Amino acid sequence: MKKLIVLIPEGISINYFAYQAEAGASSGLKPHLDIVRSGRMKLRGPGASFAAVRKLVEDYKVDTVAIRVVYGGNESETPLAYNGTHLRALEDLVRESPVDLPPVIKLLKNLQRIIPAPEILLFFETSFFVDLPLQERTYALGDSSSDLSGKKSRAYRKYGYHGLFHEEGLRRGQREFPDANRIISICLGPVPEVAAIYNRKPVMISSGSTPLEGLPGNTTCGDMDPGVVMLLESKLGPEMTNEMLSRKSGLSALAEKSITIEDLFRGDEKYGQARNLLQYRVLLSCGSAIAIMDGVDAVVFTGRYASSAVQLSEWLLPRLVSPAMPKLSGTSKNVGEPQKSVRAIYVHESLDRIIAEMCTSIPIPH
Repeated sequence: MKKLIVLIPEGISINYFAYQAEAGASSGLKPHLDIVRSGRMKLRGPGASFAAVRKLVEDYKVDTVAIRVVYGGNESETPLAYNGTHLRALEDLVRESPVDLPPVIKLLKNLQRIIPAPEILLFFETSFFVDLPLQERTYALGDSSSDLSGKKSRAYRKYGYHGLFHEEGLRRGQREFPDANRIISICLGPVPEVAAIYNRKPVMISSGSTPLEGLPGNTTCGDMDPGVVMLLESKLGPEMTNEMLSRKSGLSALAEKSITIEDLFRGDEKYGQARNLLQYRVLLSCGSAIAIMDGVDAVVFTGRYASSAVQLSEWLLPRLVSPAMPKLSGTSKNVGEPQKSVRAIYVHESLDRIIAEMCTSIPIPH
């Protein structure tokens, strides 16, 4: 029996999930997981203490600590067995992810003081998208975006920020439909995201250099003309503009109250404008994915609000099916064959369980 804890830092808190797991990788079977404890600890402010994390690990006699990390730059692998030498690399990335990485670095330093030390595994959300095609990840920026060595900054490229959900979507899609080589993965989270996965590789992502680009979220603006951002900054300043775009915009701004994606699909028409906007933006992203992959074999829904995927798919999937093109003049043949109905997969596993299953079923190099 293996004991592991999954840690998911979010803002000023860290969510923890303690699991007992039977070995799965050696037997080739999916591991049996039992969650025995979960909760939240504060990372900043009154009462915050990383000592609480240490106490949890020591009291529970943990074999493995798995940490979800939002940003890992261009070099990180997932999962990564942490051995202490990776700390400097993470510290070098702080300027590219100043909000998400400092709590992770402090957490790692605290865990290193535990004796006997548990195995530490890092799961980076951006790793799945490190090898995005050049034309997909590149912005049309000039030399001013380069560093002193003349290289374009890693911060000025597109990433995906729900890579672990998209990876699980790929695994589930290939397990249920082995012939599906063109998968659209839709992660319904607080900041939703659409990815195109062709022959097991991501080839398109709706997010950008930060999660602000792409689809509108619970409180995030999504795609926006940079000119609007500059106008807001001239009136509000950079800090208040960032606050507005990341915490006071999105679906909640349209609804004029704090809502989630889950609220949109409960049938209340007062959220109709926000629901229509989200559906439309998802459809546009799916259209881009289909154009890039020359079709779609399956659509996989994951994320915190995957329970709303059935309602979204009822509206979305019929619009992803193309009828045959009209006949060419002087011929008896249609230009194209009708698109078959799109197969859908709904993945309801939480992020912590996905990580826990990866810990026990995927061989991890050390």
